[in-house]
Amino acid sequence: MKKEIKKQHFQKEVEKEMEIFEDLLKKDGLKVTAQRLLVAEKIFSLHSHFTAESLSDMFKDKRDEISKATIYRILSIMVKANLLIENDFGKDYKYYEHIIGHEHHDHIICMDCNRIVEFFEPKIEELQEKIAESNNFTIKGHSLNIYANCKKGSSCEHLNSNYK
Repeated sequence: MKKEIKKQHFQKEVEKEMEIFEDLLKKDGLKVTAQRLLVAEKIFSLHSHFTAESLSDMFKDKRDEISKATIYRILSIMVKANLLIENDFGKDYKYYEHIIGHEHHDHIICMDCNRIVEFFEPKIEELQEKIAESNNFTIKGHSLNIYANCKKGSSCEHLNSNYK
């Protein structure tokens, strides 16, 4: 029963995000195409970081319908509209995550295996506020990325996993 309630909440969240995306396309004079809707729905159903390449791989069975170029254009539209955050974690590719329904968080990134751990620490947030205030600033947003190595170093247990 609890899983069913969670599933319904999740579906409503995705529906809300899809409405926002469709409204945005219309407002900007862009066509609401089946490909854009399919890709957006997949993005909004993900609750982890992804790359354009990994997103493209999720549409292997629809490669003739959804090209990588289409995926990149959709990602660009969504980033400009503040529906997605584009993260540069020092790699040759960007990571994305959607914003709606996600609380603020920071990241720790393993430099060996690319594993990304999200965390929220109130003490860090409080310290940032104090620093901004003492320097006469008002924080409008921020991102904190900590680059580290898994404690196992080059034998990182995630090295050959799906975190790339």
